Amino acid sequence: FASAAIQGILGFGFAVISSPILVQIEPLLVPQILSLLALPMTFRIYQREQSKVDWKPFKFLFLGRIIGGPLGLLLLINLSEQLLSISVGAIVLFGGLATHYGWIVKRNNKTSWIAGTLSGVFAMIAGVGGPPIAILYRGTSGNEFRPSLNAVFTFGITITLSLLLISGEIFRDHLILILYLAIPVAIGLRLSSFFSNISTLSFNSIINLCAVLSPIPLIDFILSTSSDQTASLISDGEIDDKICLLYTSPSPRDQRGSRMP
Repeated sequence: FASAAIQGILGFGFAVISSPILVQIEPLLVPQILSLLALPMTFRIYQREQSKVDWKPFKFLFLGRIIGGPLGLLLLINLSEQLLSISVGAIVLFGGLATHYGWIVKRNNKTSWIAGTLSGVFAMIAGVGGPPIAILYRGTSGNEFRPSLNAVFTFGITITLSLLLISGEIFRDHLILILYLAIPVAIGLRLSSFFSNISTLSFNSIINLCAVLSPIPLIDFILSTSSDQTASLISDGEIDDKICLLYTSPSPRDQRGSRMP
């Protein structure tokens, strides 16, 4: 609810807030759940203010997303659960620091392509494709910032979901969970429309704080969990294979194991 409301007000922030929380609950939910929830939401935000979008840099942004998606998929399939979780934290921390320190990049064909590629990789690994695009559009008015970012997100998430579907990384369990989460997301997005024209200074401060602090306990949690598991395995003298109980179909990522009951 909260992350959807912030996405509707600022133009991004849904995955920045949700991804570190989801990955602590179950790393194998990222990026599928975030992408499935975000697609209708980003399209709605774009549609709400589409007349303000500047389409000039979009050709290179879209090209970057097309290139970055498959690269991110390779990393997603081959990263271990620990590295995946740490990657989520690092990506979110990068976005928070970039926003906090006001990094500004001159928007041109080259930077648009680079931002699109990084956004595609980040979105596939962690469901967090917003920071590179947000940096690229930093300094624009809210009325242009929100629909422009979400136009890119809509296109990029479509690519992400298509690749996940083709590679067999979307399962029935994801679709069932969507039914539980869709209502609070819809309510948050609906309420955001009443605040989209107010000053975003205080909201930006909240986003910065959450984005900078949220990955720190996540990384600490993963590292401490890994240390505890290693110590336990050494003391037991054996390593037991884990079976992923989350999914109903086999996947290369199943080898990481799942914490879902």
